Amino acid sequence: MNPLSTQHNFQSLSLKDLLEARDLYHWHLTSKANVVGTAVGLYLIRSDEPWRDQQRHANGHARAPAEDKGIRTFGNSEVRPYSWPAVIVLVRDWVDATEFGHGKVDPDHMVPRTLYMPDGRAVPVCVVAVEPTGPATRAPADARWPSTYIGGGCPLIADTQGIERTASVGCLVTDGHTTYALTNRHVCGEPGSPVKALLRGAVEEVGIASDRQLTREPFTSVFPEFAGGRSFLTLDVGLVEVHDANDWSSQPFGIEGTVEPVADINELSLGLQLIDQHVTAFGSASGALDGTIKALFYRHKSLAGYDYISQFLIAPANGGAQTQPGDSGTLWYLVAPANAHTDGEENHATSARNGKENGQQASTRRLYPLALEWGGQALASDDGQRLNYALATGLSTACQLLDVDLVRAQNVGANPYWGQTGHYSIATAAIESVKQGPLRDFLAANVERISFRPDELTPEQIREKLARGDFVELADVPDLVWKKTPGRVPGGRDYAQNAGPEHPNHYADIDQPDGDGKTLRDVTLGNIANMSVAVWSKWYADEGGTDARSEGLLPFRVWQIFDEMVRQLKKRNDTKFLCAAGVLAHYVGDACQPLHGSYHADGYKDTPDATPKKWPGKGVHSTYEDKMVDRHSNDLLPQIGPQAKAFDGEIPKIGDGRDAAFATVSLMAYAAKILPPSTLIDEYIRLGGGSSARVVDGLWDAFGEDTAKLMGAGARYLAAMWEAAYAVADTSLPAGEREISEYALAKVYQDKAFLPSLTLDKIGPVIG
Repeated sequence: MNPLSTQHNFQSLSLKDLLEARDLYHWHLTSKANVVGTAVGLYLIRSDEPWRDQQRHANGHARAPAEDKGIRTFGNSEVRPYSWPAVIVLVRDWVDATEFGHGKVDPDHMVPRTLYMPDGRAVPVCVVAVEPTGPATRAPADARWPSTYIGGGCPLIADTQGIERTASVGCLVTDGHTTYALTNRHVCGEPGSPVKALLRGAVEEVGIASDRQLTREPFTSVFPEFAGGRSFLTLDVGLVEVHDANDWSSQPFGIEGTVEPVADINELSLGLQLIDQHVTAFGSASGALDGTIKALFYRHKSLAGYDYISQFLIAPANGGAQTQPGDSGTLWYLVAPANAHTDGEENHATSARNGKENGQQASTRRLYPLALEWGGQALASDDGQRLNYALATGLSTACQLLDVDLVRAQNVGANPYWGQTGHYSIATAAIESVKQGPLRDFLAANVERISFRPDELTPEQIREKLARGDFVELADVPDLVWKKTPGRVPGGRDYAQNAGPEHPNHYADIDQPDGDGKTLRDVTLGNIANMSVAVWSKWYADEGGTDARSEGLLPFRVWQIFDEMVRQLKKRNDTKFLCAAGVLAHYVGDACQPLHGSYHADGYKDTPDATPKKWPGKGVHSTYEDKMVDRHSNDLLPQIGPQAKAFDGEIPKIGDGRDAAFATVSLMAYAAKILPPSTLIDEYIRLGGGSSARVVDGLWDAFGEDTAKLMGAGARYLAAMWEAAYAVADTSLPAGEREISEYALAKVYQDKAFLPSLTLDKIGPVIG
């Protein structure tokens, strides 16, 4: 028989045919001592074998492919357009056909090349050499997690029997009434168990494990048209009933593209066209992941006469990041270009392959939610490769069994990086505000160390940089590094979660009146001599302050940094100067936000009916400064630069650190004048409070233009402080544009002795 015609006949085999053949021969195959597992898919052809059009003699006659020679692994073989349907048999050791019999290897252990069905159908077998092994590991992804929203790809934390388990959020789903986060059951734990996540910079309880969970189901009850007796389909799906849906976004973190409806995988649509398709994901442990669907219905375990099947076996992309422990719950997306068809899974898959071959840009991609990762299988081949394969459950299968639907429109306006818009934008605009000369040249050369280039401030561009790098841009080091514990982040300065000396450096309650109606802001601006630790400490004490950890000292932090900039310029240490100048951007950014200078920082806590957990205006701080700014960044960003240029306020002359602190109080007063905290809080209360899209959009409509004006003013003040430090140092920077290495800067800001975080009662000697 002509082998080519045999392959042509094989092409007519369906997925159902393959599963029937595997089920019929299952015990025969698994009884072989060398067999690890089985799956179904497309025949893998060794990459060094000639293509079919090369397998022809010069006279035009077809010739049969060469007999199998050498080992076949996932690493050295590939699916080609003419690959034919096959049952995949994974073996631990590769034994060449010539080794069987003749006193060598028992021929009974040989895996057959073809499975013959009772009705005469022939089903080919593709043997692949693998070796189950320990997973390949690497350092966890250093993604900068959201501070305002939680979404797909973000980490979830659960305590089970004293053990902390970390997994990924897959996506948001709903039963029409309640919103849930979809992840793995083994992470959620028992129904009612608390589930935590990083929110607003701290680990907080964000939901409880629902009683709607899936562990496994009989294979034939999920896919009744497919053969699979004495088999279970591993599902491992759990729902987290979220406490506040306004804290969540349906937009996945760290993935470029538009999320489309769920890829509807069922017995009618599920076919072999999914094999070798490009899929992508973002795992909380591994970060950005890319892979291909290597096989379907992989039998990964046998126990007590029953087999356990994973719907998808996903291989990592060549040379790319591999999934690892902590990625459980990660949602994998089928990738298709913008012009992908939407009228059937075959079109999805075909478009995905075309997109991959054409190298489409991420910004044009369409993402079809496909499968929820529940585990991994590490396989090593005889050629030395050790790869972590993802085992995953079809999302449409999980949603159908749980009777829930994918949520696609929850806070989708939020930026993928969620939370850095203000600080980065102010820093970038400030560099553009510095006068032409060596200082501006130096700062411009290092704009990507302080913030991002002006043409890289779109949400998508910032997200990609934040999600992949281990260097934290200097403008956000105070939040993303110094407000963390050293056990979680190198250079962290907190002594406990959300508690440490760095926190009071970001605000100062300078508008609280005393018994005579005077405020600390009035006293300070009335006489620069009152810009002193002694005066401020006495003021706080007279107003009942007893704990320095709650006494805001933002202007003194600026004083400390100004002195450090001058000191390092005089030493001609441009690395430490840049580090100080970069982190200063964060504090000046705080100073131009009105709520950072008010004792009403998060509403009216001092009203008679206020309780420790509830008061008028609670939540205004994060809703305005984080969620509103993030949601409307596309409108806000273009306004900041022009507002900086249009700023016509008078910046106090800066000649030393005290002057820089005084100027900071002046900026805080300007912010309170442009947008009084009470005006902001009252509108927030009128809108109904909370952080719904209606409230966030209402705040933008009322205060969007004022917010841009405040950020423009912050950029001008920051530029003035940089210029003043350079003038006071009376030195020069190295000629030409010199970029400082990220490694050198990280080494500086991770040193606790550099600009130590101090409370008001301890900062005096440092700035004296």
